[in-house]
Amino acid sequence: MEEKFCCARLGIRHNAPREAGMNFRVVKYHPDGRLDKTNLYRFYFTPGYAPDDAKVMHINIRYCPFCGTDLYEYYNTDDFINEEPGFF
Repeated sequence: MEEKFCCARLGIRHNAPREAGMNFRVVKYHPDGRLDKTNLYRFYFTPGYAPDDAKVMHINIRYCPFCGTDLYEYYNTDDFINEEPGFF
């Protein structure tokens, strides 16, 4: 049986609410706004933030910092989206 997340540590941060501590956010951008139309998903680590925050600090990542998985290969369906593209 395949796990939903590449590792438990990243899964915990994905399921955390945006307001709680360090979390993992997955965003899907519309292809019209991207030069690279093959990779519409983006992956971010963020500190806790409220939905009305004007500027959200974030780190764009490609590899899981815990297990090294290539996020573009593993998280390539809409099932993982947990944020709207306007935040970043």
